[in-house]
Amino acid sequence: MTLIQNFFNSNKKWLVVTMTILVGIAYLANFNGYPQLFNIAMLTVAVMGGIPIVLRAVSALRYKIISIELLVSIAVISAIVISEFSEAGIVIWLFTIGDVLEAMTLAKTRNAIKALVQMAPKKAIKITDDITKTQLEVAIDDVVVGDQLLVKPGSQVPVDGHVVNGSGHVNEASITGESKPSHKQINSHVFAGTVLESGTLFVEAEKVGEDTAFGKLIEIVEEAQDSQTATQRFIDRFSQRYTPFVLMTAIIVGLISQDFKLAITILVLGCPGALVIGVPVSTVTGIGSAAKQSIIVKGSSVLDELRKVNTFVFDKTGTLTTGQPNVGDVQNFVGRQQDNLKILASVEHYSDHPLAKAILNYYSATDFFEVAESKIIDGRGIQALINGDDVLVGNERLLNEHSIATTPVHLPETSSHVLLAVNGQLRLALEVKDPLRPNVSEALTQLRKLNQAELILLSGDNQSVAEATVAGLEFAKVQGNFLPEDKASYIQQLRMKGRRVAFVGDGINDSPALAAANVGIAMGSGTDVAIETADIVLVQSQISKLAFTVKYAKSVIRNMYQNIAIAILTVILLFIGLFTGYIYMASGMLVHELSILIVVLNGMRLLKK
Repeated sequence: MTLIQNFFNSNKKWLVVTMTILVGIAYLANFNGYPQLFNIAMLTVAVMGGIPIVLRAVSALRYKIISIELLVSIAVISAIVISEFSEAGIVIWLFTIGDVLEAMTLAKTRNAIKALVQMAPKKAIKITDDITKTQLEVAIDDVVVGDQLLVKPGSQVPVDGHVVNGSGHVNEASITGESKPSHKQINSHVFAGTVLESGTLFVEAEKVGEDTAFGKLIEIVEEAQDSQTATQRFIDRFSQRYTPFVLMTAIIVGLISQDFKLAITILVLGCPGALVIGVPVSTVTGIGSAAKQSIIVKGSSVLDELRKVNTFVFDKTGTLTTGQPNVGDVQNFVGRQQDNLKILASVEHYSDHPLAKAILNYYSATDFFEVAESKIIDGRGIQALINGDDVLVGNERLLNEHSIATTPVHLPETSSHVLLAVNGQLRLALEVKDPLRPNVSEALTQLRKLNQAELILLSGDNQSVAEATVAGLEFAKVQGNFLPEDKASYIQQLRMKGRRVAFVGDGINDSPALAAANVGIAMGSGTDVAIETADIVLVQSQISKLAFTVKYAKSVIRNMYQNIAIAILTVILLFIGLFTGYIYMASGMLVHELSILIVVLNGMRLLKK
């Protein structure tokens, strides 16, 4: 049976074409006075198209599911039994056309992410000999972690990794949204799917294939398109109960009226095809269209939840700010400043935090001390062991907890500080400035107007820095000195008060808060952990996309409800027409298939958003 089903599935389009030709021959024969040829052609159509429908109905019954195909199968077989060949043929023909239309539509909407997939690298130039630099072009699937790859000007970076030789400028707009090419040199990180505009790079692979940032984004979209909202799950449960109801109604009406044809017509017109296809079309189209806008949504249920959010909680660094800070004033207290900077850079060399990037850029050298031990202390900094010395790198809270006085530090209170202590002695203090992202004020104003949303900032920086950073922005509350667990706890308290909360962040420290919120939103430039934890990823890290995403979520869910209304209204009108004598089996089936076309076209409107 499986082989037969596979045959019909793989030749569905040709089946429709053949059936359409037979329907045309049938009506030509009937018009020219050959009723027998008309009946034979229509019976052939019913059998050809009916076999795969019956097989699907039987397969569903094996899992104790009474499907829509069962309604059609019983109706068509019954029509053949009473010699209503034309009705049987037309019903099967129209149902099969609707089936093909659904498949084509879902395929087209799934292709909304094809551009994203096509951007993924397919090949790489592998260095097979470090001495002679022998090159070999290989498929991307043949690249493993640790391989050294050559990236030529104008070509894509094939993996996530770091530069081991060479320099150049890379267009990272596909990942970070930054239109200005980023300069890359030795030890710089590069991402798969970005384009080297100038220079030559030798890159050591750190993440390959689906493990790259680009690969993960594609995987997330594909999984999300198969997800279901609560609405869709309700429709599925409804369909399973609705089908037996229509069967019983047809049997009762047939027994009372003794009109077998009327009972069959009830079976045919009762098929809720538009109801079943309407919600999936909206889901797949909506998520695919969002992906084209560089908004990765991990499931249609996320959109349903996002449209209800009335409180947006933000992290500061890398979320409201660019995440590309720079070092300002430096105060050196003990020892040579360059030696202290080397210790500091050695610790930060293994960190993904935006402040670490600023420090490494400021240090500029490529020689580091070996770090024997390293431990991240959430919301405070890093504790490490270098050359037998106990090293602390972080904020004032970290040093104070280790009984190290920070009173000598006289950096501006309106900016972030990174402090270095060695063996219990404060050695160095740096001021780190991180500017706000462009258009933050306008983006937050638009967001606040949606659902009269409340905006809250939770930052690990001290209160003065947090307030100074967002001065003039429309935040209802600004809270500094918040550890990661404090943020998660604060969000849980908001939810207990009945607030629907979205948290927007980008770092490892944001993961607990992202998970605690109704909806977690991560910047695409953030860490892997944040992106994995979040429900929505803004690939290009544009804060302006937030308001658009909320509006889009409302559009998708509204589109779902529109399709449900169209489907239910169609069934009601068909039954009214049937019992008042205005609708018959063939005309009713035509209206039924037209309703499927309408919900499909309505769902595809989302592609234009």
